[in-house]
Amino acid sequence: MAESSGIQDPSPTKTKKSSKIFRRYFHTLRHLKPWQVAGRLVAPLQRRWAAWRLPAAPSCLQPAGPAPTDGPTHDPWNDRVDVKEGCFCFLNEAAELGRPVDWNASGQSLLWQFTLHYFHYLHLLTDQEQVSLCREWAAANPVGKGVGWHPYPTSLRLINWCRAGLAASDLLESLYQQAAYLSRTVETHVYGNHLLENARALVLTGCYLRGQGEADRWREQGLSIYRTELDEQVLSDGFHFERSPMYHALMLEGLLDVLDVLPDEHSAQQLLRQAARDMADVLTSVTHPDGALALFNDSTHEIAPSPDRLLQYARDVLEYAPSSQTAFPEAGYYVMQTDDLWMMVDGGPVGPEYLMAHAHADIFSYELSLFGKRFVVDSGVYEYTAGPMRQHVRGTAAHNTVQIDGLDQVECWDAFRVARRDAPTNITWRETEEGAVFEGTYDGYQARLGNALSHHRRIEVNTDARRVRVHDEIAGRGEHRVESRIHLHPDVSVRRDENGFSLRRGKNRGRVEILAGESSQEESWYCPRFGVRHRVCVLRVGGTLSLPSTLAYEIQY
Repeated sequence: MAESSGIQDPSPTKTKKSSKIFRRYFHTLRHLKPWQVAGRLVAPLQRRWAAWRLPAAPSCLQPAGPAPTDGPTHDPWNDRVDVKEGCFCFLNEAAELGRPVDWNASGQSLLWQFTLHYFHYLHLLTDQEQVSLCREWAAANPVGKGVGWHPYPTSLRLINWCRAGLAASDLLESLYQQAAYLSRTVETHVYGNHLLENARALVLTGCYLRGQGEADRWREQGLSIYRTELDEQVLSDGFHFERSPMYHALMLEGLLDVLDVLPDEHSAQQLLRQAARDMADVLTSVTHPDGALALFNDSTHEIAPSPDRLLQYARDVLEYAPSSQTAFPEAGYYVMQTDDLWMMVDGGPVGPEYLMAHAHADIFSYELSLFGKRFVVDSGVYEYTAGPMRQHVRGTAAHNTVQIDGLDQVECWDAFRVARRDAPTNITWRETEEGAVFEGTYDGYQARLGNALSHHRRIEVNTDARRVRVHDEIAGRGEHRVESRIHLHPDVSVRRDENGFSLRRGKNRGRVEILAGESSQEESWYCPRFGVRHRVCVLRVGGTLSLPSTLAYEIQY
């Protein structure tokens, strides 16, 4: 008998878990740009260096240029009295921070803390109250110390301080320091919407302090970022490349702010104006009849100003009337609209390969309004903190598409990461005399489950027959659990009948008729705002099937 070494073999469970973690990191990191990885290590050192080497503000600073005063102010949570007393509400969660304000806001999520330092609420206060609160912030937040000095909240705070037209000498000195710090800590390793917000802040502050110290250099630095990034971040169809209607709206607001302060003769005007026009057309198109955004990919109804206000801002700045479009082939979104129906289908990649922070596993999902009211909804977003709710709203089961064997179409994990991912193929969109037809194929399940799995979805909108038909063909071998879900708005009541389900929202009625497959009901969450969730009815079609097989249903209205 061999003598024991005293060393036990690792348990199969631990080995399997380690392998899973390694695989997840491998499939996440292999899509990133090298600077995205290296930059996360360098950024903390960069911020320390920037704080240590920050130049002194010029003496006798004065507001010397315009601020974007025509833009929409936006804080959906607070009022003047509460802010004066140090009571703040963000993401639908309130906290008493007192006066002087406890800017650390310990116990709150990072996004809540960030939002406190954005100063979106500044416009609620009188001029004297604004000065007092900004002085509190400057006294309690030395350069480079704490959450408020991260480049992203620094950017949004600069924007709001400029919008407020602050003119006190000590606050202009603080404004100068913040912009100088941001100029040295731009989030080039984060890319995406963060980088464009950095650029907006640099342009606005550079224009506001024009001709003083580094201000002109900040303006040109911000415009240089726009020149480099717009070609990549604004797709050929006008959609922001992160494919989130909410972030699209925020990036459009930023462009309009920049155009609002930039001299008409500046060489960047033409580039910025064309991008803003294209993005305004998209915003018009992805707005439901109720006036609020579609909720794909980390979108909510509160973070961005309302589409109506942004589109009015676009008309004022651009002297251009945005028009609704139906097809956004590079982003992968398609929209059908009539008097009684509005539908948006997601048929594109879940995001840019190297930036999946706001991606959801929602390929071939859709949202549907009937008679001006939402009937079929995206699950939205509850929070950005990693955990069960974050995982749920990003998962395939939270969307109106097909899930196989309980797996997500793409492997979302942590708060903002995606490992294995595949894009759909063979996408077509045809407008017909009766309506429109969408088709596409998704083969991503094959890599993880084998058996030659493939999902083909066909959506037919027939406005003459007043119906939407969803037909799913699942090719492959063997038995698999295949489920297609329909998430209904919380105001939609459901009654089961012989061949399907009767739907009612107020005086408006619809019906889901099951054409192929077994059907049942389950519950899920609808999160149209951060920190808010409603239980909703989900209609589920499918079950354990021998492949190849077909699922189909029809929504009648």
